[in-house]
Amino acid sequence: MKKTLFAITIGCATALTTMLTAPTSAGAAGLTAPTQQITIQGKKPARFNHGTHTALGLECGACHHDQEHQPRNAEAIGAMAPEQLKCAGCHNKDFKNSKLQKPSQIFHAKCKECHNAGYNDKKGPTKCAGCHLAKGKQAIEGC
Repeated sequence: MKKTLFAITIGCATALTTMLTAPTSAGAAGLTAPTQQITIQGKKPARFNHGTHTALGLECGACHHDQEHQPRNAEAIGAMAPEQLKCAGCHNKDFKNSKLQKPSQIFHAKCKECHNAGYNDKKGPTKCAGCHLAKGKQAIEGC
């Protein structure tokens, strides 16, 4: 009887501790970038690896920005719905700048600029095959 009561007490204490210390939303404490490489769908699917970019010291807000192009903080990014995290969540046919309504326009503008300039003494690929998949490869996630 004592062992059962002890086990129940430990279980309740563990559950309570977990509930009190766990983040209540996907805010700053719960924000993690995808660990696997994603493939952005389109006519010419492109690879993107969050880990490669965060390892360089790039902040998430460099790409995940607000309407005034100010970087969002981790809490704001964590509170966004999955569809809002994708570029096309904002950059779509309703976006006010017609030159930035398609994902390919965004990537070719923003990514190429950064890859050419470099970040922390590292430059990214600038040739098509550096990001785009060879013909016949399937995209696994869209943007």
